Amino acid sequence: MFNKIKKLPLRIRHTFYYDLKAAMLFGIYGGCILPFIPIIGRKIGATEFQIALLTAAPYIATAFAIFWTEDILGKGRVWYVVWPNVIGRAVLFSMLFVSNPYLYTLVIFIFMVITAIPFPSYASVMKTNYPDRERGKLMGYVRVGSACFWILSSLIAGWILEASTFNYRYIFPAATVFGILSALEFGKIRVKPEKREKTEGLSHLTAPLKNRQFRKFIIIYSVFEFGLLLWLPLYPLILVDKVHISNITTGIFGAIYSGMWLAGFFFWGRFIDRHTLSNSLRLFFAITAIIPFIYLTTYNIWFLAIAQAVAGITFAAIELIGYIVITRMSEHKETPRYMAVYVVFGGIRGATAPFLGTMLMKNFSAETAIAVSLMFIAAAFISAHFAKEV
Repeated sequence: MFNKIKKLPLRIRHTFYYDLKAAMLFGIYGGCILPFIPIIGRKIGATEFQIALLTAAPYIATAFAIFWTEDILGKGRVWYVVWPNVIGRAVLFSMLFVSNPYLYTLVIFIFMVITAIPFPSYASVMKTNYPDRERGKLMGYVRVGSACFWILSSLIAGWILEASTFNYRYIFPAATVFGILSALEFGKIRVKPEKREKTEGLSHLTAPLKNRQFRKFIIIYSVFEFGLLLWLPLYPLILVDKVHISNITTGIFGAIYSGMWLAGFFFWGRFIDRHTLSNSLRLFFAITAIIPFIYLTTYNIWFLAIAQAVAGITFAAIELIGYIVITRMSEHKETPRYMAVYVVFGGIRGATAPFLGTMLMKNFSAETAIAVSLMFIAAAFISAHFAKEV
């Protein structure tokens, strides 16, 4: 791997070096916090609605990224990646004083909204600094570095939380230090200065939808992710209420997820670079369908661990597909706009599907909600199979 990287131009190697350092620090931060957010929420008394909100928060929050598609402050794209992440992650220092589910949900939501600001600019930096033919592979390597540290930190955090769930009040702030250091490392990346263009108002943000290929991708992907998000809030509810999962097992699940996340980035980075988008989507949808299928048929902890492994592969693809597809389909100056449209649709899905999932579970059963989730994923697979090349 590193021999191939050494042959790349200096600017690409410079970007990769700091991107990788930032990712490894993020792995420590993310592994201690992100796998535990919904499980801890439920264990400290969060309602079904609050769990749905915690699940939906990152998707709703990304919709606000539409306001940051242009460099409105003239600071350069890297600035929009670094400082919103520093400020947003610093919000988690307040967890030292949070012990009830209402404040917990509010703090997490604020954290998610602020840390969603970087998405369009991060896509722009990846477009500028990584070549099209190597982007998936390089981004995959970076995520591998992140996942290695994520595995270790999630196991340690689960062990500490096993003594008391309320130890999150200390783990979250401690991990936040690494999250802030990660953002500052990313700030050392250099990109060419951009010409500031006159803002044309929000109407210019709909321009990517005129791209037929992109529009087809958004429709098919939205059907798929609606089904996945419908299932997602059921995950902590089932694990806490029905399986009675321990915190140490949650940490182990986080490590399993991270290990397969690591393998997933390595696999998907190469696969997406070498195959058409339609083929990538079909395989991706088929693999993802395994998760709700397992939850539909059994709550056996060993099978749920398999589902967790599949989830790692799935979410590795989710993170890579958006960036790679958008940077392929867009010109450089249009990349933030494409990313903004992509995340706004994600916000719409996130603002509806998780709440529908918990509503179906409450009024019918978890099995009903999971079956509906599978139907949406199957519909997306069929659409991707019969659609002309996306």
